Amino acid sequence: MTLTQSINIGRAERKETIKSVGLPLVAIVFLLVLFSILSPNFLQASTFVTILRESSVLLVVAVGMTLVIIQGSIDLSVGATVSLAGLVAASVTKETNAFVAVIAALAVGLVVGLINGLIFAYGKVPSFLVTLGMSMVVGGIGTWLVNGRPVQVSDGGLRWISQSQLLLGIPTLVIWALVVWLIFSFIGMKTRFGRYAFAIGGAEAVSSLAGIPNRRVKLWALTIAGLCAAIAGILLTSRIGAATPGMGDRLTLDAIAAVVMGGTAITGGVGGVQRTVLGVLVITILSVGLNSMGVQPYMQAIIQGLVVVAAVALTLDRAKLTVIK
Repeated sequence: MTLTQSINIGRAERKETIKSVGLPLVAIVFLLVLFSILSPNFLQASTFVTILRESSVLLVVAVGMTLVIIQGSIDLSVGATVSLAGLVAASVTKETNAFVAVIAALAVGLVVGLINGLIFAYGKVPSFLVTLGMSMVVGGIGTWLVNGRPVQVSDGGLRWISQSQLLLGIPTLVIWALVVWLIFSFIGMKTRFGRYAFAIGGAEAVSSLAGIPNRRVKLWALTIAGLCAAIAGILLTSRIGAATPGMGDRLTLDAIAAVVMGGTAITGGVGGVQRTVLGVLVITILSVGLNSMGVQPYMQAIIQGLVVVAAVALTLDRAKLTVIK
């Protein structure tokens, strides 16, 4: 490699880093300043605690989603998995204890993710079709399980998971989310699985020729996404003290938006779990800020949808697209 080529590669990497990390940071600062001006009650300590609490469940879902998107795939079943895992956890605590409920909910996420991965990676069915169909199946099972009714959580152990405080008044919900984020950031950056995921997203055909077990990595990515969705379901159920069918539906789009805004390209091969936290903060600050201004929910959906489209347009790697359908 010549000196000129090295300089050009270095410039391209710096440009990509500035784009993927700088844009969400600018968006966070802009939104904080904007809502501080528009809403007199926004700039106070309780608002930042609310932002941390509101972002926790979304961060856990988005962590799993990042590992799927970075390979150039998608998982549309995470919202339904959040709901089903929460319903299972709440239902099981009526018969046993919080420990068994958590294990049962995690098993639900693992099974859903494993089925998604097997059909996608080994059945060679596109990920969006597999996970879209699975979201309907999982959502239907959840509604059938509880006859469409919410399930209250009476077990103190399950409530403790998200409603207690351990360090400096920070909710345990936030600490659990940070732990999940740190673990999978390490896996994404420092392990062979993480490097393989990047390689598949960058050029799947080349990674296959290089001996990377593409199907196995894809299977693991979707299984981890299911596991993260189950963790999010437990945290959400614990936080609100109940589980309802459809309570996680919105998290699917929010997680995709957070991953893309955090700098992970929807086409794969660029980004990482460590960046996703920035996108999560953008989404959460936008939501909390609009709530503080009293904006109607339908108008919030319109604004957030426009922001998602703009984020995808800015981060899309068009060099990988030969045809737009």
